[in-house]
Amino acid sequence: MKLLLFGGTFDPPHNGHVALLRHAIEAVQPDKIIVMPAGTPPHKAASQTPGEWRYEMCRCFLSVDPRVQLSRFELQRQGKSYTLLTVEHLAKKYPGAKIYLAIGSDMLLTFTEWHDYRTLLSKVILVAQSRDAEETAQMLPAIEALRKENAEILFMDVQVLKLSSTALRQAAEEGEDISAFIPPEVTEVLHRHPIYRKGIPAMIDADYCRSLAQKTLSERRYTHTCNVAQLAAALAKQYGADPQKAEIAGYLHDICKEMPKAQMLQMLHENAIITDNADQKPVGVWHAAAAMIYSKDTLHIEDEEILNAIRYHTSARAGMTKLDKIIYMADMCSAERDYKEVGELRALLQQNLDTAITRALELSLQWLTEEKRDIDTDSIAALDWMKQQAEGTH
Repeated sequence: MKLLLFGGTFDPPHNGHVALLRHAIEAVQPDKIIVMPAGTPPHKAASQTPGEWRYEMCRCFLSVDPRVQLSRFELQRQGKSYTLLTVEHLAKKYPGAKIYLAIGSDMLLTFTEWHDYRTLLSKVILVAQSRDAEETAQMLPAIEALRKENAEILFMDVQVLKLSSTALRQAAEEGEDISAFIPPEVTEVLHRHPIYRKGIPAMIDADYCRSLAQKTLSERRYTHTCNVAQLAAALAKQYGADPQKAEIAGYLHDICKEMPKAQMLQMLHENAIITDNADQKPVGVWHAAAAMIYSKDTLHIEDEEILNAIRYHTSARAGMTKLDKIIYMADMCSAERDYKEVGELRALLQQNLDTAITRALELSLQWLTEEKRDIDTDSIAALDWMKQQAEGTH
């Protein structure tokens, strides 16, 4: 039995990894293929991306060949992920198997630095790939040196796109679209989790925020929160905003809604500068400012777009971002809302976001006036600003 092992940090897996695996499969013709994301690599800084998310991204390799299987072995081990231990584990699991280890140029050139590399060489056949003439020139002397130590090496000189996971992470963190360089399955995972996003801690994804809302809020408020998050994500897709940020902001917008007012007021007093003196504004908007403080101080979210969308989801503001508008309207038009004008707003919302929010602000100010309730000056400024923007487009 021939077993091909393809391991790596895969942070993220990219099209270069897929090509490397395809070429290795073609050269080896294995009976079984194991793709194994690393736990804590001995020669690299530990990945900041949770292992389960990297494992999830590695599902992209399943479509390469039906013989591919994913393994959590290294992710579940404690301590450093030494390849020798992994190979010994596979040798026990598949007695008599001939194990092929697929590696790239960087791994080959540092192979003598690996833990007990001579013992490892006695247990595997290396499948080494070069992507261009420059890499080949670097690799051939290293291959010759390892062969002198009785290494069995299958060398492939193939032309594939040179990609770097590090460079792709950095590009994604800067907001660049990397979808052309990664498999569609990886793109889908990046959309669902806050991976490579500045200002959003790795643990804070939509599922975490939903769970937090469920634990924190009453059943009625939690239902509203879920409706807002779902509508916000749909609107973000419709109007070209970030669905992930929209969903996170949706789940967190009312996270302090049921907090005692005295506790909210204390939070606002202590954070008057970052909330622009929200404690002096109408009571009805306190929870929004408190939710922003909670998201920043307790959840450690630093993304200003998310924080501001939470902060102004009740009052709105002049100079609203697209995400501000989406969260405001998702709150106004969530599925459980049944006031008489909601149908009108929902219809407008499907046609034009700015038209919908202008009408929503008009209605909101009308209701507050009729009920003789305090009006936040931010709402007046928001409506004026929206009308000015509309005039400027004509």
